[in-house]
Amino acid sequence: MAKHKLLVGLLVGGAAFAAYHALDLEQREALKDAARDRYNAFKDRAIDYAFYAADAADDFKESLNDKLEAKNDAPAWKTVPDEVNDEPADDIVLSSDQVTDLPDSGAATTAEDDQADDQAKDDQQD
Repeated sequence: MAKHKLLVGLLVGGAAFAAYHALDLEQREALKDAARDRYNAFKDRAIDYAFYAADAADDFKESLNDKLEAKNDAPAWKTVPDEVNDEPADDIVLSSDQVTDLPDSGAATTAEDDQADDQAKDDQQD
């Protein structure tokens, strides 16, 4: 069955090709112009429908927001409890301005480490 469809397609395509070349130059140009006009009309309609779809989506979003704002009992995703807002958003530090000062115990540890390093250098020099 598929072989027959292929054969019919080749015959129809060949006939269309032969008919196109049988036309004189003016008829070919008229056929090309008609095809361009149909293509441009189709393209304009497609653009118009895309704008209509975008407008419909915007209208739907606005009406949905209006309905949700008008409701007294908003859904759970619309309102956030206050205790969630009090917690810090994240522990990740993005800049050095957000880093708090280190505790003094860390400074004492580094001072002791410096003294131990100095003593070790003195021992190696002797």
